[in-house]
Amino acid sequence: MPQQAPAGVAREPRGELNWLHRLFAFFATPGGGLTVLGHIDSEGRRVAVVGSGISGLTAALRLERAGFEVDLIESGDVLGGRMGAAHLGDRPVMLGGKNIGHKYDAFRGFLGALGSYEWQPFGINASMMKEGEVLTLDSTKRNRSINNIRRMGAPRDLAKLLNLVAHIRLEESNKFLGSTYFSKLGSRRDHQPLSAWFGRTLTNTLLRPMTVRMNGAEPDEVYLGNFNTNLALLLDTYDQLTHSIQPALDAMANRVNARLHTKAEGLVISGGRVTGLKLSEKGGPAEEESYDGVVIATPAYATAEIVASELPGLGKRLKDARYFPSSVVVVEYDRPVFTPEVRALAMHDGGPCSNAGSYGMEDRHIVRYTFSGRNGRTGKDGQSLTTAPEQLEEWVGEAEERLTRYLSASRAKRVNSVSRAWDAAYCAYSPFHSEFLTEVRAAVASVPGLELSGDYLWGVSLEACARSGNEAGAKLSHYLTGTSPVRA
Repeated sequence: MPQQAPAGVAREPRGELNWLHRLFAFFATPGGGLTVLGHIDSEGRRVAVVGSGISGLTAALRLERAGFEVDLIESGDVLGGRMGAAHLGDRPVMLGGKNIGHKYDAFRGFLGALGSYEWQPFGINASMMKEGEVLTLDSTKRNRSINNIRRMGAPRDLAKLLNLVAHIRLEESNKFLGSTYFSKLGSRRDHQPLSAWFGRTLTNTLLRPMTVRMNGAEPDEVYLGNFNTNLALLLDTYDQLTHSIQPALDAMANRVNARLHTKAEGLVISGGRVTGLKLSEKGGPAEEESYDGVVIATPAYATAEIVASELPGLGKRLKDARYFPSSVVVVEYDRPVFTPEVRALAMHDGGPCSNAGSYGMEDRHIVRYTFSGRNGRTGKDGQSLTTAPEQLEEWVGEAEERLTRYLSASRAKRVNSVSRAWDAAYCAYSPFHSEFLTEVRAAVASVPGLELSGDYLWGVSLEACARSGNEAGAKLSHYLTGTSPVRA
């Protein structure tokens, strides 16, 4: 069973809340469900899962628990993908997604199946800049937060935002890509980007911090039909793993056959179904290896390359999902940088740093800097990343100077640091993404023995990726054994 996190913030009686109060009340309401798989007679069949991010890990665990022999194919030298497990001195940290919502049932179920892990509460504490002033949203200080929300945009824009949040709260599927309501909304509105539907003040103050954080994209690079996945993050409170994701990755390595330094170069299809993969180990020539079924759990652009030779139409469509780069630097200082009242700051001041935040509620001397959005891209095309170590050093210095100015604090001394850069860190989906999903799923359904999993199918959050992996594992199990998934 997954370890239980502390309960969320209690809601006030509905009758005492006006519409702005209801907007903030949506930020922390418990709930959710979990799909599990019944017993399956796997008959010793051998399957492969390509990619060891959370989408691949959950698919692999689902198949392993059903009795299949699982090869987990990873081109890198460690498991975990863009979760970015690393060390800051002797301390384990995560440079990718690390905040785990109380409602992350699929992700917490994955962890609970692997062991018992220690949690730290993280809550909701985020500050935005408006005309040089710091406006903070804190789930423990509701009245002040509601007041600050009111100042972030015009009443009409806030009302439109509240309407979207209401739909997400009332229907679980609206938290993820491809829901009925947001698919219809996207079909009507995705001919223009998100920024076209809201005023400039709300866009810059509240919406941009959400899009650059989750998608690495500016508000004019994302679309209303997918924005539910961003807003869903406001409806939860968060914990983080005290010792990072690494113990769970170690546990997975003991349960499946983890094949590191191994790249999937293509599918093997025979008789109209997938029968294997073309695999290259440590840069060697690709060789065919037989499998009863395959889950490809890599980002859309990487999946496109794997399927292109056998399924060119699917490969071409997958390339429509857009990805943006990001760099993350975690720095330990000799004293706290943030205060208990302000633990994170989204920046919209023309610099490359989009967000700086304390690593934990009590770790305010450790700051995680994220460089994303247009000003965090250094490639000549304005889309890619060519960040050298000296560039990151300069960027961190600029961010430190901004923090001391915005927080009215003196500059602290660095003790340790660790960094990572991804050329394609975040998925920003595509306009009319529901059409993309329909076409991709139809193409996959026509090829027995193949399933896809990834951040472009359900969404980029850890929970969305975990649900995508669970779905892919369940579908492949059903195909191979004829056993259907059940609800629990």
